Amino acid sequence: MTQQMLMASIILIPVIFGILIYLLPLKMAKIVLLGVQVYLLALAVFLYLQTGTQTEIYAIIGGDNPILNIVFRGDRFSTLLVVLTNFLFGIGFLYKLNDKFFSNKLILLYLILQGLTNGLFLSDDFFNLFILFEVSTVITTILLMYKRDGRVVYDALYYLITQMVSMMFFLFGIGFLYRAFGVLSISYIASMIQYAPASEMILPFSFLMAGLGFKLGLYPMQGWVSRAYALNSAPITQVAVMSSIMMKTTLYWFLFFHRMFLPLFDYSLLFSFIAIVTAIYSALKALSQKDIRLMLAFSTVSQIGFMLAASLVGNVYSETGTLYHFITHAIFKMLLFLSAGLIISQYETADIYSIRGVMKKLPFAGVMTIIGMISITGFPLTSGSVSKYFMTSGLSNIWLEIIFWIMSFGTILVFVKFSTMLLPSEHEKEYSVKKIKKVAVTLLSLATLCIGALLNYGINNILLVDFHIKLVDFITKGLIYFVLVALAIIIYRKFIHSKQYHYDKMEHSLSFSRMCLVLVAFFTVLVSYGMWVVR
Repeated sequence: MTQQMLMASIILIPVIFGILIYLLPLKMAKIVLLGVQVYLLALAVFLYLQTGTQTEIYAIIGGDNPILNIVFRGDRFSTLLVVLTNFLFGIGFLYKLNDKFFSNKLILLYLILQGLTNGLFLSDDFFNLFILFEVSTVITTILLMYKRDGRVVYDALYYLITQMVSMMFFLFGIGFLYRAFGVLSISYIASMIQYAPASEMILPFSFLMAGLGFKLGLYPMQGWVSRAYALNSAPITQVAVMSSIMMKTTLYWFLFFHRMFLPLFDYSLLFSFIAIVTAIYSALKALSQKDIRLMLAFSTVSQIGFMLAASLVGNVYSETGTLYHFITHAIFKMLLFLSAGLIISQYETADIYSIRGVMKKLPFAGVMTIIGMISITGFPLTSGSVSKYFMTSGLSNIWLEIIFWIMSFGTILVFVKFSTMLLPSEHEKEYSVKKIKKVAVTLLSLATLCIGALLNYGINNILLVDFHIKLVDFITKGLIYFVLVALAIIIYRKFIHSKQYHYDKMEHSLSFSRMCLVLVAFFTVLVSYGMWVVR
């Protein structure tokens, strides 16, 4: 199979088979679906292996001219993210396979979203990238209000409209770039950007980054998170996919465009400051929540800030650690969401204060939750500890490392609260979990543990970067981790749990008009900073 056919197939096959499966009886549709997922994962792995001999691979659709026709581009990291996407979507399908609400329509929507996500990592055309983001937002909105309970339609439309407004900023940025270069090819513009006047590129860059920053939930643009992730009508797999995969597509392009415009101006100082504030503020937001889905959602935004800051203020060690954390975070966050789904379905509530005794009543979900928690907090030898080791090892001074440990402490504190679900309660019968769900969640936990067990093998052989873990540094960071865990437990018991402490003002989301105002303010800050940098 040629590279052109391979890239086109991995984007179009989910859509084509989604339409076919929609017409089949549900029982047969499930069998075909599993076969398609295995095939897509195999295609993704094959595509990734193609980059082992080439720095980048390209596929031109509709002609031979890369400037005028649709182009897909894959490098070592983007193709790896395509493998990750298809693995996690496959796990999501397996998890939902025997659910009551699992239907041909749901399969069609998820398969379309899977193809769109593959395209988002491989696109090399600005306008196609915009279309893929927009259509994926529409599909996500439909999935969020799938059961149409209560205020679901209103909150889902709030999510849709705010996301569309943010992408209008993105579209304005594309328009300015097209006027300047006359093409929409990302690779071509990236190669020519150094010859453009810096002052003329401030507006397009600010439009692009304001739109993507909003979708990431960077501070202070987080009002949509509370609306989107707490919808009772949304399948738990949908919020899991949004948190583990969809947010990564946006972060991938945010970092890509930042690097692309570096020959003209450097926004690293501003973006690193925003990222650090986002990480700390989002951890506080997560800590203030009662809904375990929102705790996990704001934790994801906090981790986005963590990864963004590490890639901007560190050296190549930190950048590589960020890429590694891209992968590890996606897997253990999917694990945490699906484990939470098991808990919510049995307890019939997402209120963390109403859920107790999970280890006794749902031991399988409890064990899976523990694996996810120790990974995301950076317990030594887990996947999270390895990626965070590299991120912190690449920092230039002790003060930056202290800031990163503060951000890590926020994550630990959130999951100390999250772990209270596991505490013993009055005796009740043990709940059962469907075998197919056990298989899906177990595969995720094994992936999390295996990546941790590989240690720096993943850095050296998967990302093709020659780094090695220093045992003394690794042990030192492990000791710091245990000190932070002990401190987090003390603080939670003394100042948070005992007083039922909440940040009431932080629990509410902004109105639509205020969210738009915040987006405009964020854009204004970007433009002003750019004018100051290039003055």
